[in-house]
Amino acid sequence: MVQRRVASIARGAVGRTRQVVVVVFALVIVVGLVVVDRRAFGELNPASGQLSSVPEFRRDAKASTWFCPGVIGNDASVGGSLVIANAGETPVGGTITRFLVDGAARKQRFAVPARSRLEVDALGDLSSPFVSALVESQGAAVAVEQRTTHRAGDAVASCASAPAGTWYLADGFTGSDSIDNVVVTNPSLDSAILDVTFVTSLGERSPQSLKGVVIPPESVRVFNLASLDARNEAIAAVSVRATVGRVVVGRSQHYLGRGRLGYTMTLASSLASNRWYFADGDKTTGVNEEFVIFNPSMSDQQLTFIVASDDGSAIDPVVVTASSRRVTKFAPAGLSALPEGRYSVIVSAVSSASGSSDVGVVIERIATREQGRSTATAALLGAPFASRAWVAPGGVAIDVNDSLRVFNPGSQPATFRVAYLGPAGEVSVTGYEEVSLAPGASASVQLGAETLARSVSVLANEPVVVQRRVSRGDRQPINGVAPLVAVTSSAP
Repeated sequence: MVQRRVASIARGAVGRTRQVVVVVFALVIVVGLVVVDRRAFGELNPASGQLSSVPEFRRDAKASTWFCPGVIGNDASVGGSLVIANAGETPVGGTITRFLVDGAARKQRFAVPARSRLEVDALGDLSSPFVSALVESQGAAVAVEQRTTHRAGDAVASCASAPAGTWYLADGFTGSDSIDNVVVTNPSLDSAILDVTFVTSLGERSPQSLKGVVIPPESVRVFNLASLDARNEAIAAVSVRATVGRVVVGRSQHYLGRGRLGYTMTLASSLASNRWYFADGDKTTGVNEEFVIFNPSMSDQQLTFIVASDDGSAIDPVVVTASSRRVTKFAPAGLSALPEGRYSVIVSAVSSASGSSDVGVVIERIATREQGRSTATAALLGAPFASRAWVAPGGVAIDVNDSLRVFNPGSQPATFRVAYLGPAGEVSVTGYEEVSLAPGASASVQLGAETLARSVSVLANEPVVVQRRVSRGDRQPINGVAPLVAVTSSAP
């Protein structure tokens, strides 16, 4: 009945001149950000229903639902939590429903005090290869995300604000027997039926065993890519299409070598978009970074990469061809025109087929960092739109110079402020009450101990893109990365 329940909820719920870069960014914004509703400061209305399953927090809603992708539940060295943030002036209660690979779903009540956040054990004393969760609040909206504590490094994953019929994972990696699990949750009381395909260096593969796969009601199914004849692959993109029902898809990756180490858990993308934004590129010694592009469409896509340093100065646009049903990789660090340091990226896609409306790709940024004797890989899905407000329910890494990265992709100057959720309400962070960003420029934000274990927000007068560093725990000194949740206005 969650499908019926969800349906009910959905119904209710080389040249671097500044002039050149401003013109280029302006063109991108004219094409890609005309959807922004400029009537409401700090909020954005999604471009269409297509974006409805992108994680978004409707602050003024009377209820909220969050579908968290899952935590490993049969390994004593792995755990996790669900972080529930309530920025409102009254307590909020609700229900957590946990789904297992085998066994009945379990429910638990929760209550979050006003102006506070709550961390709940993601597993709830249950044992299963994976345990995923549905978090539902009543009376007011809450923001939710999932944290996994893993011996190879902790990971923060977004929770979906709705299930969807199609999901994509651009990156996948099974090199050196790395573990790549695709975790599918069916939150409905009715069965879901899926077709799963994956793409390796040899092309697209659609095994008969992955067609018409039945996912029982309120359950989790795990697909290990190595066991699906995708062992020792550096490329392993995945498409999940539900022919019946709607599902939620995540990816659990334990990197064990061949250039990658560590653990990541991420929510898949429920859409292929013609525009992606990244605020947190890094061309630095000790960082190996690449953009992994999956084109699930029937036509080739021409991608234009606009790459700019912090002051908004951009190198000449780079055009990359993303072949149909293939994975393409692009490493900006190999561009001699790009200076050392931090950079931001806007990617725009256009179909190579004349008159084709089949436009859209999925892009993830994969970064492997070395620090002393430690190495850690992080995967980050880009943002398909900019917003005037972003929230990090589980907080950010503190005492680093890039706790947050804020990027202004627009043609107008932007001003932003950073705040955290304190006992008496929202508190502006000293030194970040009003920060100006020129068109195309980016800024790093360093947060201190006052924001530890606090929900953090970024509010701007123009649409911006924000990404963050997150702690990987005491055993891994290299921070991970994670997206924030866009704050959006409720449908009229």
